[in-house]
Amino acid sequence: MTGPLKTLLISSVALFASQAAALAQDVTLRFSNWLPPTHALITKMVEPWAKDVEAATEGRVKVQILPALGAPAAHYELVRNGVADLAFGVSSYSPERFKLTEFAEVPFTAENAQVLSLAYWHTYTKYMLDKNEHEGTKLLGLWVPGSYQLFTNNKVEDLDDLDGIKIRIPGTLVERLANALGMVSISSPLTEAYDQVSRGIIDGMFQNYITVIDFNMTQHMPQLFTLPGGFSASSQFLVMNENTWNRISPEDQAAIEELSGEALVSRFSAVWQEDNSAALDKLKEAGVTVHPIEGDVLETMRSKLAFAEEEWVKEATALGVDAEAAITFFREEIDRVASELGVSKD
Repeated sequence: MTGPLKTLLISSVALFASQAAALAQDVTLRFSNWLPPTHALITKMVEPWAKDVEAATEGRVKVQILPALGAPAAHYELVRNGVADLAFGVSSYSPERFKLTEFAEVPFTAENAQVLSLAYWHTYTKYMLDKNEHEGTKLLGLWVPGSYQLFTNNKVEDLDDLDGIKIRIPGTLVERLANALGMVSISSPLTEAYDQVSRGIIDGMFQNYITVIDFNMTQHMPQLFTLPGGFSASSQFLVMNENTWNRISPEDQAAIEELSGEALVSRFSAVWQEDNSAALDKLKEAGVTVHPIEGDVLETMRSKLAFAEEEWVKEATALGVDAEAAITFFREEIDRVASELGVSKD
């Protein structure tokens, strides 16, 4: 072998080796957490998932959970811009960016968190994933923590009392629903909810059961109005910075994929469902009065809130989605998933 050829071969081997080493390098994912560190989403969902990621990648990919690097509503942008590598967020905090996710938040869907989440994920990936709403990130999962029901203070003991009451709303769809019921909407992140309800700034909120307990708001909202399938829901996501994802070797990416997507959605939402079921019993034990919405009042509610699904279909169609097919598939998936899991959707 001639000198120049030998030198070229050695250089090529060295370059290949350095590139392979770079691909296999250890990666520490900085997770920005805006929830209390003891919140179930962290202790029961993110931390166990992170441990499984580390084990599946033989320690090459680790997750470091950090205090919030920004406001709750900023977490998608924090990840997209590389300030954080990984974060959980709420879609309704950025409603114009995540318009397509709103079909999972319309009324009368399913109260069971796992049923609703899996139907949501299946529908979104089938009809909307190619619209790239989460551009600049690797979408690891979408889910809902059960449906929203209406919690109020003692000023509201009947649905006839809703007119003019002040309700915390997390996003534009819930705002439209509240306005349709004659309420006054006050927008705020969840981290401000306890202060608002305890000081009487708001009279209540749409929320899932366990969150009311987790944020110690039970005593301030002793009236609970339940709608079959819920008034709405909170679309939530886990995303990773796209450049960070590309730094991970294909082998480790595959390992993380196995733990993400449908597996992550099913896993996280199963925890939410278990906690919500237990929370409803705790709410009743704490003296919360439950008012099921039934009969003629239920039919009136259906009429008043029908616009939410109709508006989403129009907006999603304008964005290039076969929205009629998607919403039909979504509701069929709710029933199919409930049957497959052997549970009630409510």
